[in-house]
Amino acid sequence: MRKMKEIIDKSNIFSRIAIENFADLINFISAPLVSNQDVSQEFPDQVIEREKKFPTGLPIQSFGVAIPHTDTKFVNNDKLTIVTLDKPISMRVMGGTGEEKVDVSIIFLLALSQSNKQLNILTELMKIFQKSNLLDKIYNSNKEEIYEIVINNLNLEGKS
Repeated sequence: MRKMKEIIDKSNIFSRIAIENFADLINFISAPLVSNQDVSQEFPDQVIEREKKFPTGLPIQSFGVAIPHTDTKFVNNDKLTIVTLDKPISMRVMGGTGEEKVDVSIIFLLALSQSNKQLNILTELMKIFQKSNLLDKIYNSNKEEIYEIVINNLNLEGKS
């Protein structure tokens, strides 16, 4: 896998944004990815549609977290977008009954070109999710601080 610093770009980190719903969120945070041709024009709509069928909300101890993504064919360059929300949005729980909801405050949008890369980064993200102090730090940090926290805590070097 590419080095973390190539996957995470500060222009793809959004701190404490105010947004009302999932669709608006995905369209807003996907704009830089589309503009830089890291993903196809269809990427935002595909993420939104996939979320309807396969929810990604996770009720973690201190914050609801979501890890939306879509099919690898809509990705040109591997990117991870990180967002903290001013106010949480309600999302369906991953693996839930269908109507079970979680208030999500932190989003990790995956744009990865191979499914094995998604598995690798999901494994690493789960390690962060298990450390509530790291999620607290991410939520309460600005763009530069979030970048440093994630770069220092995701171990993807040498994985493919």
